[in-house]
Amino acid sequence: MIEQLTKDIGEVKATLFDIQRFSVKDGPGIRTNLFFKGCPLRCIWCHNPESYLCQKQLSFRPQACTGCMACVDVCDRGVNQVTQQNGHLQLSVQFDKCNACGKCLDVCCYDARSIIGRDYTVSDLKKFIATDMEYYKIPDEEGECGGITLTGGEPMAQFSFIDFFLNEIKDIHICMETSGFAPTWQYERLLGRVHLFLFDYKVTDPLKHKRLCGVDNQQILTNLEFLCSHHADMILRLPLISGLNDDDEHFEAVAKLLSKYANIRRAEIMAYHNMGVNKADQIGLSDHKEIQRYNGNSASEEQKQEWVRRFKERSRKNSYILIQYKI
Repeated sequence: MIEQLTKDIGEVKATLFDIQRFSVKDGPGIRTNLFFKGCPLRCIWCHNPESYLCQKQLSFRPQACTGCMACVDVCDRGVNQVTQQNGHLQLSVQFDKCNACGKCLDVCCYDARSIIGRDYTVSDLKKFIATDMEYYKIPDEEGECGGITLTGGEPMAQFSFIDFFLNEIKDIHICMETSGFAPTWQYERLLGRVHLFLFDYKVTDPLKHKRLCGVDNQQILTNLEFLCSHHADMILRLPLISGLNDDDEHFEAVAKLLSKYANIRRAEIMAYHNMGVNKADQIGLSDHKEIQRYNGNSASEEQKQEWVRRFKERSRKNSYILIQYKI
């Protein structure tokens, strides 16, 4: 198996912004999460805004910067500029000019800068998988073993790589976390190769979906219907933000989906937290007025339990669980 997993299959590449080993919250068992860059949605609450773009990008933490200005001299694209504010020299970063060459990282003594994103071939990823194969065999409390979870971002944004990757990975349980926003024919190609879909169901009302997520949900609902009609194993994931998408209409729609489709195991409530706010600042999103961001407080424990109670009033027993981490 190890030899099969590590064979060379060429230079097809994908750009990932993280690889998380030993995950136990994104599918059954112990898993390796592959975080793909690129997403067609612009959810205002996104906690991974560094996943928006498919390409590599600069991240800058001003609190770690000493103001040595070495980055100004080494950059020939004018990304780093010296400005004056209240009589003091200040570093201004023009993120849109950056091509992620990494030269400024070499002269930054305090790691105030990083490049988000790294290219991987299928062979590269197979090496990670081969290392953890024995852990995937350990069953969880429900008796299910682990595997790989494709997430992001939206992994379907790099579908050509996903399609090729799945052809090369055999005998491993595959989960995919997806927004559902991709051509239906692509999901059709995944049938039988992705074993469990973690399907994000964000907003029911189409106009509100477009306002909060940047696109309407017609294609998403079409793909949800398609996967359910083909009996794809599925868990609904419900990002909830108080006052934005926790309305009764949304709760009722989720309950109806659980009642209608036997292939949907359950719904997982993903309560909002605000860890994405600082990350958005560090990649310059705060300078883009056209990109709306929600900067509210993280959901309280009382709010989370209230959501669970409201859902359980509307649906079958044990069909909802609360995931205590990201959205």
